Amino acid sequence: MNATVKSLRGAHALFHLLAVVSLSVLIVLPFTSAFQVKAQMSQFSTVEIDHYIQQEISNRQLPGIAVAIVRGQEIVYLKGFGYTNLTTKSPVTPQTIFDLASCSKSFTALAVLTLWQDGLIDLDKPLAFYLPEFHLVEEEVSTQITIRQLLNQTSGLPGDVSEPVSYHTGNNAMEALVSAMANIHSQNPPGAIFEYANFNYNLLGALIEKVSGESFEDFVQERIFVPMDMTHSTLRPEIAARYDRADGHQLLLGKVVVRNVPIYRSAVPAGWIMSSVEDMAKWLIANLNNGVVAGEQVIPAELIETMHNTGVTFTEDGKEAGYGMGWFTGLTNDGKMVFWHGGDTPNFLSEMILLPEERLGIVMLANGQTCQGAHDIATGIASLALGLQFELPQSPWWASWKAVDNISIYATILSALLILGLIPYIIWQLHVTKRLRQQYKETSTPSRKVKIWWIVVPATPWVVLAVIVSVAYVVMQSLFGFNIFTTIVRFGYFAPPGTLVAAITILVALFLWAIALSVTTIFRALARVPRSSRT
Repeated sequence: MNATVKSLRGAHALFHLLAVVSLSVLIVLPFTSAFQVKAQMSQFSTVEIDHYIQQEISNRQLPGIAVAIVRGQEIVYLKGFGYTNLTTKSPVTPQTIFDLASCSKSFTALAVLTLWQDGLIDLDKPLAFYLPEFHLVEEEVSTQITIRQLLNQTSGLPGDVSEPVSYHTGNNAMEALVSAMANIHSQNPPGAIFEYANFNYNLLGALIEKVSGESFEDFVQERIFVPMDMTHSTLRPEIAARYDRADGHQLLLGKVVVRNVPIYRSAVPAGWIMSSVEDMAKWLIANLNNGVVAGEQVIPAELIETMHNTGVTFTEDGKEAGYGMGWFTGLTNDGKMVFWHGGDTPNFLSEMILLPEERLGIVMLANGQTCQGAHDIATGIASLALGLQFELPQSPWWASWKAVDNISIYATILSALLILGLIPYIIWQLHVTKRLRQQYKETSTPSRKVKIWWIVVPATPWVVLAVIVSVAYVVMQSLFGFNIFTTIVRFGYFAPPGTLVAAITILVALFLWAIALSVTTIFRALARVPRSSRT
């Protein structure tokens, strides 16, 4: 679920080896909104953007995209392209609800600042002051992490494989999250450096519940969505299902398939708020206009300014960038301010961009993780809207769910070849065994006793597998505070389904080879024993 200065987006895979087999080109049609667009870009620009989006959807195998562009207080572009579901072929509209992924963080930041404005919290007090049950493995660090550091992503909490610890469901999900943090090690001293971690914003969700006395879902709905008239935005999947909610899509060994994944309630603050592009246009307008939407001050200007203030700077892709509260901050090539945030879940992606000096905002929502670099579609739209080249820091080529699927393809092929390789291996071993039996059939050599290595060698593959599993369990439990087997199961819920196919073929290949090595070694050993020794 990681969102980023794009290298921090998405799932961290290993290496992208080859391109996947391309599928048929998707036929996509734009659908204009029932919402009245108050002002229009030039017809030429609109047609150009339409063509660009349609081309990108086809090239990247994306099922559907919704896009909004705002200037000042007006929505100047609002359209849906493609399908909410590749099976049913339902069209995407500006009212279609998508998972926002890490674009959710800006809403969580505003919710925290609302508590701050109400005088209920102090941003520079430790989280443990409000959540005394919050503990890390390093007890002294637990009392040092402040709310501001969580907002600025400088808490020192890890943004790595320990993240599944934050996945919990049910009414007590936030309490379970806080309790689970007792198994987590801090990565850096609080306030030292920027490290993007979903833990930060999930814990802020727990803070909101504790201080407000309301559920995180109700607080955001009542304090943000209702005042802003965001009628197609929610934090509850069951409510989103009543509307036109898009289905997620993933790759299955190169083929795009419909696949929805579980939503863990404790992970909603960092990455699972749901909204439409029409509602997100209102969100951009509020952020561009100091909280004013349709002439009304719906969000205090001070809170917008606080969210956008750079709290920490760092270098990414050779460029200096910063992070405020739920927004990345930086400068364009010509020195103009830009705020942005992207997001990735295993089956959705999002990108929102603000250029205050141009009075321009762009949001793109998509319902598929089918390619690498899809966030660049938003920057391409920005370039067309501005009439000049616009770029943001680039993601590494391997940081995408497509890379995970590619690895699954080659792992499956390799495993299949290993399984097929058993055939010539077994034939060869049968030949060797037969030759040994002939050699020792009626030998006059004194009887031979079974040697210890005849037992050790067949057992070696199983011992090696057991040691690897045991070491992995101990290391993950001690260093990262989670059960590796639980994590593998949870990863299976989210990862492209091809990873399950690859995992099964790998396990089958290892199991069959372990059996083959053990059995053939035993047969070869027995072949060396004269028959008289066996009677």
